[in-house]
This record gives sequence, C-alpha cells and structure tokens, in this order.
Amino acid sequence: MSKKLIASAVVGLGMAASGSASALVIGGVDFGAGAINHLETTTLAETYVNAPGQTLYGYGQVNTVNGNLFYAGGNRLYFTFEYTVDAFSPTAASFKDGTINVYLMPNFNLQTQSSAANWAAISAGTLWATLGGHDMNGTVSELDATGFLTGTSLSFAGAGLLDVMSGVAGIEALDTNTIGDGAGGFADIALTTSGNNRVLNSNDDTTGCGTGQAQPGQWCLAGSADLRGDLKVPEPGSLALAGLGVLGLGALRRRKTK
Repeated sequence: MSKKLIASAVVGLGMAASGSASALVIGGVDFGAGAINHLETTTLAETYVNAPGQTLYGYGQVNTVNGNLFYAGGNRLYFTFEYTVDAFSPTAASFKDGTINVYLMPNFNLQTQSSAANWAAISAGTLWATLGGHDMNGTVSELDATGFLTGTSLSFAGAGLLDVMSGVAGIEALDTNTIGDGAGGFADIALTTSGNNRVLNSNDDTTGCGTGQAQPGQWCLAGSADLRGDLKVPEPGSLALAGLGVLGLGALRRRKTK
C-alpha cells in the first residue's frame, strides 16, 4: 500500500472512531447522540406499608431514555426494588437499605397479570444494572416520601439518591459521583417519584386500598418516577487515537513477518 493510501486509511479510521462516540449505547440501551446527561421516565407499582421495619416492594417499566421510546428496539428496561421503612407517620415516611435491580427484556404489558406475576417475570430477565440507595443529608434515609389526601385519594411524592453498584459492560458511564448528598459525599442518580391509590392493577387484591383498611404488602400504590444523572462519555479524540494505535500495531506485525 502506498504512503498516500496508508495516510488516507489512518485519517478515515480516526474519523470513524471519532464519529462512533456520537451515540452512547450501553448493554443494548441507546442514550442518544452527544448525550452528557440521562433521564429515564418510568411507571411503577408498589406495596402498602404502615410501620418501621417493614419492606417496601415495587416494580415497573422504563418508558423513555432521554426522550426516546425505542431506546432498546423491541426490548425495554424493567426493574424491581426493595426498601426498608426507617420511619413512618400518617403523613411521611423515610426508607433505607434500598436496592433496585434493572433488567433488559422483551416489551410486555404489566396490566395483563398480577403484580406478583410481574415481579417474577421481571426478575427472570437479563440483569442490566443494580442500583443502591445513597444516604441523604447525614442520615440513614435514602428515600423520603410525603403522603397527603387529594379529596378522597391518598397520594404520595418522594425523592431520593442512588448509586450505580454494578451492571453490564459500559455501565460505569452512569457512575459519575456528581450529585451532592448534603453531607460531603456524592451520588450518581437523583430519584423523584409520585403516585396514588386510585388506578391499580385489576389482577391484584386491592381490598381496602382506597379506604385505608389495606394490609401491609398489598399492591396499593401506582405512579411514576424519574431518574436523572450525568454521563461519562468517552472523548472522541481518545477513540480516534485508539483506532490509530490498532492500525499501527497491524503494520508492526506485518513488518515482523516479512
């Protein structure tokens, strides 16, 4: 190959490597072109709790990633979560020891079967990431929620912090440690959530969910959540240099074989 052709190949490879950085895809999930932040919108369902020490269970689906409905082709991200109730009153609750497991799996309708069946189906998916609750403001609380009546409907709003614990190759792009926790530390993701007890899964036993007579563990609340954070995107120049390095290594090997 002539020197001119080699030079052209080097430039072309560098441009291709640089261009590939424009779309960040992690484990089959497309975060978009040139993204430096991420926003996941979700729907969720969760259980009723009314005392410290109980476990809050929940599950749901990630609807969009950075505004994209088709972020994983025909697949979707689904999740299950557990928190322990740290403190509880009729109008407020705080939670600790949170774990959220996120799975990548084919899209399905969460309203065609019970919440117990949804939990089992999601848990059998391909694990994409595990998130853990992060302490806020120097306390053990990782998620705080406030309950209030909107007419006769019980509604809630909550907020918390999360850390990326593990996941598929490339998940470290979400492990940014950029959100201050109010006590000198940093989390990866800010979580906000809301919902109420009015429109629930018709396949569940929701007896008492609308009258305050439900039992702990019943699937009595449904709503939505947003997860917001930053992204560590590889520098386009570093990818180009990596491409040049590979080409140079190939040339070196050819010389040795001559």
